[in-house]
Amino acid sequence: MKHNLPEDLNPYTKKKFEAIHTYDPYEGAIKELNQSFHNSYNLLIHKVHGTLGTADVPVIVMHGSQATLFHNGRLETVDVIPYLYHLVKAISHVSFGVYVTLAGNGWGPLQADCRADLEVKRGLVDKALSVLDEESIPSNYAGVQRRTLENALALIEEVLVSGQVEADHLAAFGRANAPLYLDNAALGTILELDVLHETVSRWREQMGPAAWDALYVVICGGHQARYREVSKQYFQKLLHDQESLDADQENRVVYAEHIYEFDAALDLLARHLVDQQASLALFASRTRLQQDLMSDGAAAYLRELLPD
Repeated sequence: MKHNLPEDLNPYTKKKFEAIHTYDPYEGAIKELNQSFHNSYNLLIHKVHGTLGTADVPVIVMHGSQATLFHNGRLETVDVIPYLYHLVKAISHVSFGVYVTLAGNGWGPLQADCRADLEVKRGLVDKALSVLDEESIPSNYAGVQRRTLENALALIEEVLVSGQVEADHLAAFGRANAPLYLDNAALGTILELDVLHETVSRWREQMGPAAWDALYVVICGGHQARYREVSKQYFQKLLHDQESLDADQENRVVYAEHIYEFDAALDLLARHLVDQQASLALFASRTRLQQDLMSDGAAAYLRELLPD
């Protein structure tokens, strides 16, 4: 069975159709039946996709440093990461950068390429220390930035003089600097959340209570950030969504892993909404289809296949 595809079919749904028509695991009526299901499913995704960003279903998409509101067919994008955040993050990376350089050398004699890298880093840290006082870092965090740079510089000097990379010295450096690293991260979080909250509060006021209650949020990010990512935590608390390790409890806040295009984020949200409604209809559970459908069967059979 074939469908006449809408001319405005978004590229992500179109790819799904193309994949179905090139995938041929079996022949005949069963193949046609399966293809018909997928075609109908993708057309429903397309229909739901078209409702996103309307007056009734606003969407906020977080991508990198930007938050984008899609509402009433219009887009507004705000950079929610201030300059000082980038400065703090760069200083945080110094400790990690020194660790990575030395770990890459391996334990024992300092290799020529690693020595050259450390000498470059030493010059950069010196320059950073010389201009640090010119930056408007909050007074209760200013010492953290200086100690982070000074500790990194001390380790660089030690290794350049000794010509040796020692595992216990590097481990001690890591343990001593971990609290500073976390303090830097805390400041960066405050800087980001203050701008994000100001932006979202303004959007909330302008869209009104009814639209706000229908809002969905898509957080675009990498795999490692899925759990407890900053903006995800913010929106989950704001919209009373539940934090989870994966997708099985996502409701109004959806994490789009390794998706970095706006339309692809909306496509994922459309699939999320369709699957939620189907899950309620079939299983009386909003989240059942946010798990592998075979997960219960796998758990039961694995108890037989691999008994304790």
